[in-house]
Amino acid sequence: MPLRILLVEDHDGTAVTITAMLNALGYSRVSRVRDAEAAIADLKETAYDLLLCDQQLGLVTGLTLLKMIRRHEGLTNPMVPFVLVTAHAEGPLVNEAVSAGCNDVLVKPVMPEALLRCLDQVLNRPRAFVKTKDYTGPDRRRRKTLDNPGRRAEDQTGQRKLGRNPWITPPKT
Repeated sequence: MPLRILLVEDHDGTAVTITAMLNALGYSRVSRVRDAEAAIADLKETAYDLLLCDQQLGLVTGLTLLKMIRRHEGLTNPMVPFVLVTAHAEGPLVNEAVSAGCNDVLVKPVMPEALLRCLDQVLNRPRAFVKTKDYTGPDRRRRKTLDNPGRRAEDQTGQRKLGRNPWITPPKT
């Protein structure tokens, strides 16, 4: 069954562009709403596989909507993958998005390559979902600790030996 995508975007031109890119990539079940209230109402009725949301929606920002979704118990899927779309991808906004439970951030103007990379990351290589007292969203840890089980023990004892890295070639003098 094709994936269902909800696009929350108040600007018609941007919505048409992103929808056309999604259609060109094979995602034909794209629904669009213009604001956070309509998004919450739609999420109560329909289980989406992905939510793409503009940050500047008017009275309620995309991050506020994300926080509402992650805390809301009456939705069909409060763990829906959430991608924030913004023209202002400064560090503090990105950090706040990650802390709020955002899966990824897309920077406007959205380019097809960036959208494809984002969709691949969020849909094909999803991170485990974590729900704690202080955080609800995808696991923020990028690296699994099992890839080098001894790493943590060495770090804690301070016995890590720094040697020549065989993968780094020193510059020729």
